[in-house]
Amino acid sequence: MRFTKPLVFMAIAALSASPTLAWELTFTRGLDLYSATDNGATIRLVCDPNRVYGGTETMVLIVLGGNSDLNTDATLAFPGGETVTAPLVHGRMSKRDLGDATWARLVDGLRNTPSVELTVGATSRQLNLGEATAFTCL
Repeated sequence: MRFTKPLVFMAIAALSASPTLAWELTFTRGLDLYSATDNGATIRLVCDPNRVYGGTETMVLIVLGGNSDLNTDATLAFPGGETVTAPLVHGRMSKRDLGDATWARLVDGLRNTPSVELTVGATSRQLNLGEATAFTCL
C-alpha cells in the first residue's frame, strides 16, 4: 500500500484537531469505569448505570503514587472554586457514604472542569481531566 502526501497531511490534521481526552472508558462486569491519570495520580469513577449491583457500587477510587489503599481525607478542588472533601476508605469515596448532594457536586466537578487539584493527606497533585465527559453515573 502506498501513502501519498495528501493522505499523511489529512491524518496529521485530523489528529491535531482532536479534543484533549484524559478520561478513558472501559466496561467490566456491568460497570462503566472512567479513569484519568496525570502527574502520578489516578481518579477512577465507577458507575453502575443499569443498577446491576443495585446502584451500590457507584464510587470514586483514588490512587496516589501507586498507592490505592489510602485511608485519610481527600479534597478535590475545581477551577471554579468548588471543593469536595471526604474521607477515603481504602482509596474509595462511595456515593452511598457521601450522600446525594455531595456526590452530585463531585461528579459535576469531574464532568465539567478541565482539571482538578487533588489533595490526599499532605500531598497535592494537579490532574488534567481534558474535555467534559458525559458520565453514566446516576
